[in-house]
Order: sequence, then structure tokens, then C-alpha cells
Amino acid sequence: MLQYIKGDLFSHTSSKKVILAHACNPFGLWGGGIAAQFRKRYPSAYKLYADHCHQHGNTLLGKCLVVPADAQSKVYIACLFTSNFENSPSQIVEYTKQSMADLTEQLKTMENVETHNGKTTINMPMINSGIFNVPWKDTEAVLQSTDLNINVYIID
Repeated sequence: MLQYIKGDLFSHTSSKKVILAHACNPFGLWGGGIAAQFRKRYPSAYKLYADHCHQHGNTLLGKCLVVPADAQSKVYIACLFTSNFENSPSQIVEYTKQSMADLTEQLKTMENVETHNGKTTINMPMINSGIFNVPWKDTEAVLQSTDLNINVYIID
């Protein structure tokens, strides 16, 4: 189920673990768009992401890396590896489908994660529609096909 929320993705709170997801490249660069905001807010998570990318590179496409935002909070960041900047929109959509499936599997082993009506809740911006330039309706269809509650944050 998708729910659209007008507001700041980073303001989402819960008494349980919060998952903030965003689309990433496999090069260890959170350089623009929402990724740059993640880098600024969560430098220790950025380091984990960058180190992982430097070890695995393009093999990460279609996968997901879940890292703690920092040592103190209950926030976790799901890095969805959807594009290497050379992929077509249809390839990015396919990598998004694979990344979301990988995230869903990883969430099965995480305890005390935010849920709604028995399904895990994920919070994200309108992924792929910015720098990766994928029509939102294409990514939206993939997200709707998951068995997750997804809060999509949009800016006022």
C-alpha cells in the first residue's frame, strides 16, 4: 500500500525502528538530490554505504544495503541500488523491483521495525524520479506490487 505524505521525510518518527529508503548508485556517491541530504544528515551511514560500494561496485545493481543511520537513533537507511547513471528507465525500474525484493527479504530478519496492519512500513521520497529521470508512474507500479506499507514523502 502506498500513502502519500506532504512533508519532510526526515521528520518521520516511530517508537520502533524507522526505515528510510532512497535510490542509490553503486559508486559510493550521495552527491545530489535527496542523497546529498542523507549524506549531510547521516555521515556515518554514508561511510558504510561508500565502503560497501567500493568493495562491490556495479554488482550491487538490483540489491539493497540496510545500514544504521547512526549509533544512537532507531533510524535505518535502505540504499536501493537502482542505477549506475547509464541505465535506461526500463532497466532502472527492473533494478528497483529487484532492490525492493531484496529489501523485503532483509526486513524479515529485522526486529522491532515499524509496521501498520501487520506489514512493515518503509518511508521514502519519490525515488528514481529526480536525477535518475524515471517517470514516477513506472516506479509507483513497482512499489504498489510489494507487500509493504510505503509512505512516499512529497515536498509541499
